[in-house]
Amino acid sequence: MALFAGLSTRAQFDLSQVEFWVGSGPDSSVLVVDFQDGSDDPSYAWGYLHNGATGEAMLTAIAEADVNLDVEFASGSLNSMSYGGHAGIGGAPDYWSTWSGTNIATMNSNLGVSGVLANGDWLGCSYTDFDPALPPREPIPALDPNQFTADDVLFWVGAGQDTALLVIDFLDGTETSSYAWGYLFDGAATAEMMLLDIATADDQLLPVISSGFLSDIAYADHEGIGGSPFYWSTWSAINLGSWTMNLGLSTTLSNGALFGCSYTDFPPPIAPGYPVAAPFPTGIQDRITSSIHFFPQPATDLLYVRAETTTPLSLTIHSISGERVMQATLSKGTTTLDVRRLSAGNYVLRFGGSARLIVVD
Repeated sequence: MALFAGLSTRAQFDLSQVEFWVGSGPDSSVLVVDFQDGSDDPSYAWGYLHNGATGEAMLTAIAEADVNLDVEFASGSLNSMSYGGHAGIGGAPDYWSTWSGTNIATMNSNLGVSGVLANGDWLGCSYTDFDPALPPREPIPALDPNQFTADDVLFWVGAGQDTALLVIDFLDGTETSSYAWGYLFDGAATAEMMLLDIATADDQLLPVISSGFLSDIAYADHEGIGGSPFYWSTWSAINLGSWTMNLGLSTTLSNGALFGCSYTDFPPPIAPGYPVAAPFPTGIQDRITSSIHFFPQPATDLLYVRAETTTPLSLTIHSISGERVMQATLSKGTTTLDVRRLSAGNYVLRFGGSARLIVVD
């Protein structure tokens, strides 16, 4: 989250810091949801574009757009909400109060979610015991879970049926501080294995691990040294909008998981923000593909694979989710693969213990 980059404390949240916008129309409003559950980051904000919608309509539209947010109404009143690892169930033990204002500092209790929003209005929802009811506090921006996915990764490492993503965010205030790599594995792998395998393949990535703990990471022009002045926190997610802190590099990876590292002050730790795809180093790519050549890229109807090998070589193509969609045996010369039945998107081509990302258009 670029908004918090390089800051030891968080600036007061305002409209410009909203990351995830939903809806359309000439008016803009902000939804703040505070679970008040004692966690480091219990309060989140979304943006809503509209033309005089109600608070209920805003909540419904945002929940439809964000797979991580679930909202339940009962007789027109807000009953329950959950987001990521947070949950507020009406009466178990608290209830949702609702608030109105023009920013986080001007929130006053209102009559519920049926009120019509004007341009610039903020709607707050706070899970509280009403003794007294507490207004929502400073939020962090909710992230769009579809902003970056496995389809956007360029640099893949490893081999196997399962996939995971590594996201490293230096939070150093630069224009691009967060990067992502892809990892292929089979069944049992830890985050430490993934980090070390990716670092072996990418000579720009230099992690330092001490007694199983992540101490330092350097990548390109970025550097995060433990204690100078911050430390590395580690996170798990199923998408960019669902980060939760984990127990470190010993975390076991599951198929489709994200593992995040962010260089942050404590408290509070700050989750990784939107990454960009780490580029595939030219020298490594040349070495991996020196005896195998693929063209054209992207492929529309046919993919040609030219192999400079004297022995048959097994080749498989997998979807990003790990499903095998094609298999072939390569001999010396050019093999033609018909990819017309494949849906447009990114695929992982595996051969001889190596992997390469290909694109079908």
